[in-house]
Amino acid sequence: MTIIIALFLILHGLVHGILAMVPNPDVPEAGFATFFSRSWLLNSLGISESATKSIAIILAVVAAIGFIASGLALLALLIPIDWWSSLATVSAVASLFLLILFWHTYLIFGILIDVGILVTVLFTGWTPS
Repeated sequence: MTIIIALFLILHGLVHGILAMVPNPDVPEAGFATFFSRSWLLNSLGISESATKSIAIILAVVAAIGFIASGLALLALLIPIDWWSSLATVSAVASLFLLILFWHTYLIFGILIDVGILVTVLFTGWTPS
């Protein structure tokens, strides 16, 4: 079971890593990385598109690196296994901020995954075997 969860975390991290490369589904002709230029909240607060994009990229990178690192920790590769839950928690929170700030209906699956990760880490007491 640990290997499956580790691979799932790594794949979830890779999805965050490539998310910036996907064009905005509402403006497909605008090209790549436009998904992160518009936020329902940040833009309404008057934050520029370039600052909004920077915030999104930082959150995506934190989530991607953190999920991949937590998966590697579960596999006992390069990272101490004791770090996996902290890495997964920080990554899920960063991911939730990212997905909520840049909301689109197809992101609901990512939110459900992040909530599932947080429930698993914080409330079930699951430990790798």
